[in-house]
Amino acid sequence: MAQVDLEDVSFALGSTEILRNVSLTIAEGECLALLGPSGCGKTTTLRCIAGFVVPTQGNVRIGGESVVNLRPNQRNVGLVFQDYALFPHMSVRQNIAYGLERRKVGKAELARRVEEMVAITHLDGLEDRRPDQLSGGQRQRVALARALVIKPDVLLLDEPLGALDRLLREQMQVELKRIQRDLGITTVFVTHDQEEALSLSDRIAVMFDGRIIETGTPEQLYHTPQVRGVMSFLGTSNIWKATVDAADGPHLHLSCGDFRVRVVAESRHPVGTAAQLGIRPEHIRITAEPPEDAVNCISGRIETTVYKGAHVEIYVGTAAGIEFLARQPAVSAASGATARAGERVYLSFDPENVLLFPSED
Repeated sequence: MAQVDLEDVSFALGSTEILRNVSLTIAEGECLALLGPSGCGKTTTLRCIAGFVVPTQGNVRIGGESVVNLRPNQRNVGLVFQDYALFPHMSVRQNIAYGLERRKVGKAELARRVEEMVAITHLDGLEDRRPDQLSGGQRQRVALARALVIKPDVLLLDEPLGALDRLLREQMQVELKRIQRDLGITTVFVTHDQEEALSLSDRIAVMFDGRIIETGTPEQLYHTPQVRGVMSFLGTSNIWKATVDAADGPHLHLSCGDFRVRVVAESRHPVGTAAQLGIRPEHIRITAEPPEDAVNCISGRIETTVYKGAHVEIYVGTAAGIEFLARQPAVSAASGATARAGERVYLSFDPENVLLFPSED
C-alpha cells in the first residue's frame, strides 16, 4: 500500500475544463470515496491516478514518487471497472491469473496467489466457471480478485457496484469493506451513490464542477458539513433562506418571515445579513400540540406521507412558505399513531441541530 497525492491537478479538453486545481492526499491504507454528480470530474480524477489521463497541469505521486509520466502498466495499481471487463473465454482462475502471467510470475507462486485471492473473495468452487456462468456479485468479486492478486500499491474502483441490484449492492458493500480492511490496501473509489460512499469509505471527497469542495469522514460530512452543497447532495435535508436578527452569546437568532429560529453558531454573521439554514429530517420532531420546552417550533399541515418500511417520511407545509421533510420511525397502523395528510401538527428541533451557511454558498 502507498500514499497517493494529487498536487494542483487540472485537466482540459480544448477550452473545456474537466478538473480544476484538484489537490488531495489519500493516506496509506485509507479508503476514500470520490463522490459527486455525473460530469463533476470524479472519474477523470481516478483516471489521472491510474495513468489513463495525463494532467495538463499538476502532479500525481504514489508512494512519494511522481508517476505523471508513467504508463498505467508501470504504476502498480489495481483497477476494477463498472462493467468488470472480464475475459469471457477464460475461467475464473484464468481471469484472476492474467495479471500475474503478464508479469511472468512463476507457476508455483502464481497458483498460490490465485488460490489466496479465491479464498479472500469467497470464490471457492467457482474457479473453473466462465463469467457467463456467474452471478453479478460473483463477477464483481472476480474482477476484484484480479485487481488485488498483483499486490497493487493502490486499488482503484470506478462505480464498482453500479451494475448490481439494490440487495446485491448492499451485500457487496459489506464484502468490499471487509476485504479492504483485511488487506489494508489504499483504495480510491468513484461513486454517485451517497449511501455507498457513507457505508464504504473512511473519508469522502465531494466534487462539483471539476473541484473538490469539501473532504471529511462520513460522519463529519453528514452531520456537520461546512458547505451547503454538500449537505443537499449527501442525504436528504431541509434548507431554507433566513436573515440574521440578533446575536446572543453562542446563539444567533434568525427570521424567515414571521418564523424565528435560534441556532448555535461557531462563526459570527452580522445582523441584517442573509443566510441559509439546514436541518436533517431525522432531527425534526412532530407533535399534535406545541411542546412546552421547544426553542424552535413552527406549525404546519401534513401534505403527504411516504412509507419507507423502517421509517415514514412526512412532508409538512407551513404558513412561512417552507415545506419541511421530517423522518419518523414507522409504527403499525393499529397503534393509531400514523400521521395522515391534512392533519395540523407542530414541528420542533434543537438549535444545535440547525446548520448555518452563508447565503452565497
